[in-house]
Amino acid sequence: MLFDPAPKDKREDFFNREEEIERLKLLSSPITLILGLRRTGKSSLIKIALNELNKPFIYLDMRKFEEKRSINYKEFLMEVEREINKLSSKFSQLIEFLKRIEGVSIMGNQIRFKWQGNNRLSFTNLLEALNDFNSDLIFVIDEAQELIKLRGIDLLSPLAYAFDNLKIKIVLSGSEMGLLYRFLRIEDPSSPLFGRAFLKIELKPFSREEAIEFLKRGFSQININFTEYDKVYEEIGGIPGWLTYFGYTYSQIRDLRKSLDETFSFAKRLIIHEFENFLADKGEARKRYLNIMRTVSMGCSSWSKIKRELEAMEGITISDSVIYNYLKHLLDSSWIVKNDDIYCTSEPLIRKTFETLNF
Repeated sequence: MLFDPAPKDKREDFFNREEEIERLKLLSSPITLILGLRRTGKSSLIKIALNELNKPFIYLDMRKFEEKRSINYKEFLMEVEREINKLSSKFSQLIEFLKRIEGVSIMGNQIRFKWQGNNRLSFTNLLEALNDFNSDLIFVIDEAQELIKLRGIDLLSPLAYAFDNLKIKIVLSGSEMGLLYRFLRIEDPSSPLFGRAFLKIELKPFSREEAIEFLKRGFSQININFTEYDKVYEEIGGIPGWLTYFGYTYSQIRDLRKSLDETFSFAKRLIIHEFENFLADKGEARKRYLNIMRTVSMGCSSWSKIKRELEAMEGITISDSVIYNYLKHLLDSSWIVKNDDIYCTSEPLIRKTFETLNF
């Protein structure tokens, strides 16, 4: 069902992403990047492709680290360990390949990774062992931009080694696209991944026409007569996750205004929570980021207008480089977008959230 709020794993429950599913299934590059704003369906896209490919996979969901300021190697390896144990429960022969490498111990039918000392597990060796086990394996890291917080290990060199030498495929998704690129450093000549040709698949919000068709099909599936499609798009925009939540809510209460209000209330709580995670390491700059978002939410703004508004709020002069860094961090984390030197919120409900916040 299109209005099922849970992530999708079947194509028939996923709207208008046929081309993206087929491109992902080709896995035409050793590393594939799945890009898009929050709630545009990246996780569903990956899960549908994995189901249809029917190949062994490892799936790491890095969203659990969103509230952490840093991630250590132990925490990362524990996630990998958990998923590899799931895989070994289906393919017991995997244990034979893993026990050959340093840093792996076998306890019964459970695999344990050593994360410290001279004999700690090498991530490169792990990827090699997985490749030897099954070269069709797919290694997925969802919301991979969180790895920019990883301390104690450089993952870029193992990823570059896998790109050049192994047959397994790696899929990285990211909703904070600038942050993901900053982690991968693919435009930095000193980065191990510099010059690699990744497959990039971007999920964009629905256009007005796509959003209306999505709602029509969703309501048709549950036999509800609905006509206020334009009203919904004007208030919510084209983010599939918000449209899905509206459709589900309307199916329960059958009241347009209440359903729109409930959708915004839910979205606002989630957006504020996510922005608080973004602000977690911003220290004294916290208020400035909030003021920038308020300025942008009041109407798309030029760089100079944002600078003037921020200086007026504080009554001091703020250097151009400081303003530039604030905006870059907001762009990298996909809170704002830039079009022709004008900054806007990345989607309507983010704008509406900051319009209604009390500062």
